[in-house]
Amino acid sequence: MKKNLTLFLTVVSIAAYSQISIPATSSKGVIVTQNNDTIVYKDLRYEKGKVTYKNVQTEAEEFLYDNSVKSIEENENATVVQNSASVLNTQQPDKLISIKDIKNHLKENDVKYKRGKSLNDVGTVFVIGGGAAFMIGGISNLSKTNEINNGGESKKGSSTPLIIGLVAAGAGVVMKIAGHSQMKNSINNYQNADTGKFNPNYYVVNDGNGVGMIMKF
Repeated sequence: MKKNLTLFLTVVSIAAYSQISIPATSSKGVIVTQNNDTIVYKDLRYEKGKVTYKNVQTEAEEFLYDNSVKSIEENENATVVQNSASVLNTQQPDKLISIKDIKNHLKENDVKYKRGKSLNDVGTVFVIGGGAAFMIGGISNLSKTNEINNGGESKKGSSTPLIIGLVAAGAGVVMKIAGHSQMKNSINNYQNADTGKFNPNYYVVNDGNGVGMIMKF
């Protein structure tokens, strides 16, 4: 009876272990041991029943025998949060808080922000150019009023430069307002990006029927 029980337990153990897939090599991922310990590894090698890897947390080279491994999840961007099960969360860059940092980030990565900034810059050029044209036209008209033609009448200046300057400056102001509004919307979208965001947690489990993953939210 004792021999039969031992044989039965051995067969069950082999059947359970045979469902665990251990890669020959793996660059990075997570190991869950039979004791439910979670280890983030890199540079994993598996040969002759021995799993050798580098522990990311301790930077030390360690090893496990394959019969002590419960599951292995290969994931280049995974971190592990210890819980009643192994929780895998994809790494995301830290959210920026400073407006200056947000602007620098969006300037390189957000198309709408880039368009808004370009429109704002063009508007600035129009405002400066229109203001300069208006000023030059005004000075020119003032100088002409002091000149007297052959008939003894004062020369009249042209209103064209003044009109062009006003139109250009007005168009520039409109473009600057539109560009600034678009930039502000991009900043607000970045700041509110996590509101109502769906962030599920993924759990690696081994219930005897095989290794699988469940999602909780």
